[in-house]
This record gives sequence, structure tokens and C-alpha cells, in this order.
Amino acid sequence: MRVLHLPNNLASQIDILVRALRDLGVEARGLVRNNAPIQSGPGVENYIVLSRKRYPVRGTIQTLGWWSAVRQAICWADVVHWHSSGQVLPFALDLKYIAWQKKARLVEFWGSDIRIPEIATRDNPYLARLLAQPGYRYGISFKASHSAQARFSRNGFACLVPGPEMPAYVVPELFPAYYRSEAALLLSEFQPQYPDPQKRRPLVVHVPSNPMIKGTSDVLHIVERLQARHPFDFRLIHRVPRDEALAIVRESDIVLDQFIIGSFGLVSLEAMALGKPVFCYIRPSVTPLLPDGCPIVNANLDNLAEILGDLLGDGTMRRELGQKGRAYVEQHHDARRIAGHLIEIYQELLAKG
Repeated sequence: MRVLHLPNNLASQIDILVRALRDLGVEARGLVRNNAPIQSGPGVENYIVLSRKRYPVRGTIQTLGWWSAVRQAICWADVVHWHSSGQVLPFALDLKYIAWQKKARLVEFWGSDIRIPEIATRDNPYLARLLAQPGYRYGISFKASHSAQARFSRNGFACLVPGPEMPAYVVPELFPAYYRSEAALLLSEFQPQYPDPQKRRPLVVHVPSNPMIKGTSDVLHIVERLQARHPFDFRLIHRVPRDEALAIVRESDIVLDQFIIGSFGLVSLEAMALGKPVFCYIRPSVTPLLPDGCPIVNANLDNLAEILGDLLGDGTMRRELGQKGRAYVEQHHDARRIAGHLIEIYQELLAKG
């Protein structure tokens, strides 16, 4: 079986899944465009494509090379696993080409590519407040989400959604049935370093890929207030290469993830894999959908100062939460286990012809 992953290495998932599939004996490739420094990349073929507007000649040559590589890879593959609602070619010609080639095909939506604000804000006042700010554009709506999903539905793609939050945004008339999965980690690359319960000045870190969506400005104000009452160090990790960011998280004692969207991301999973307690806001409708024993400390921007203050003074609890977090990702986010589930999905799609 030859499996092709395209075109965006969101949260390093193409890289992780390609390598996990290879470990299980599958011929897997990942083709991505402009892989970001915050994403891992050993398992992907990364094509640098400059803007044609800023670099008319070089950008055009690189774009044509990227299109050619994608076309050849599609011809090579038995299964095409597409990540996010983005496109390679205009007018969905890439999706039409995959359908015309009669490839087994699957699209995995990851978050803001199909998140519908009208649903996401029903029980999330923090996201509602952000979206209500004058001039702020989230870049997605029900119309845009429906349009994105429709492109894949009419070209015969099956739908895959990871985690507990995303199924709420799948449009039933476009995808009456869909597959489920989880974000994956190669756990062998994460050696846990549990917090020292005797440490008197714990290190707290916040890792925002998108400060607006992660509530970073509010987090910084909360941290500043807490530092007047508690002895601890703080580091903001932003626009830092992935390996460097993980090295800082490995030395930390508490990790603050995101406090606007209402669900957790890869930062939470990587931190738990390293044995760290994690704070994140998970909105009420998502909380009961989490697996039993999820150790993420569910805090919002209104109670974060109080809950974080308690943990700053409890080294034993920091270590216990770190140990529970590692056990949680081992059970639910092991890349090899998730890759095995994907193989079953691919085989089912191939059997359907």
C-alpha cells in the first residue's frame, strides 16, 4: 500500500504519521509546501514556494515544480490522505485530478479550516468576546466551512476528524458518516522529565503559535499579577524553532496552552509527553467528550490565577499531574497505534474501490 499525505504539515502531523506508517511497513510519503520551523520535518518532502507576487520569476518556477511533484506523487499513490481544507491547485483541480485517477481518498480537517463560530461560541464566552472585537476577522464562517467541506465531498473524499471538538463542525448532508482519529505523537522522541516536587521556584511556560487565539495578552497579565505573590519564573515561547521550544518545555514545571478556542492542541500533548502538568481552557460541551482520566487542568481566563496559584505551591501535585499526563498520551496519542487505525481506514477505502 502506497500512501501520500498532502499538503500542510499542521502540528507536524504529516511528518509524524508518515514515519509511524513506515514503521508499520507502509510505503508512505508526505509532500508539503513551506514547512514552518515550528513543525518537525524528517518525514516530509518540503517544497519552498515563494510568492509569485513578490518574486514573479522564481515564484512561478517553484510553483510549477510543486504542482508537478504533487501530480507525480498522486499518480504514485494508492491512497491520498489530505490534511486541512487548503488547496494546491486553483478551482479544486487537484481534488478533481485525484478523483479522476480513482484514488482512495480521505480528508482530515484540523480546526479553523472548518470551525464554525456559531457553534464554537455557544458555550464559549472567551471566543465570542474575541470575535466581537471591532475589525477582528477569524477567517471562517458557516458559509466558508460548508464551502470547504463541499469541495471534498463532491470529489468523493471520505472525512476524518481528530479529537473531541471537531465532529460538531462536520456538515451532515455533506458527510453523513465520518471516521475518527486523534492527534499523534512519536512517544519514543519524548523522554519524560517530571517536575521536581522540591523545587522552590518552578518554571512556568506559555507556548502560543497564535497569541490572539491562545489568549496570550491575558495570560501575561495574570502571570504578572501572580509573580507579585508567588516565587516562580516565566518564559514566553513564541516564534522559536520546534527543537528549541521543546528543550525549554522539557526544563519547565508547568505549561500553559490555550485559553480562547475551548479545546487543547498539540502543545498540551507534547507537554504531557514530557511529563508536565498542563493548563488549558476546555469549553463545557467538549469536556464530557474527553476520555476518562484526562489530566489537563481545565482553567479559564477568569479562574486561571487562582488555580495556577494553588499549583505553584504544590510540588507533589505538579509531579503527579506530570505522571498522569504521560500515561494519558501513551494510552490515547501513540502514533503507532493511530497509524494502525489509519491503515484499517485505508484498507476499507481501497476495498470500496
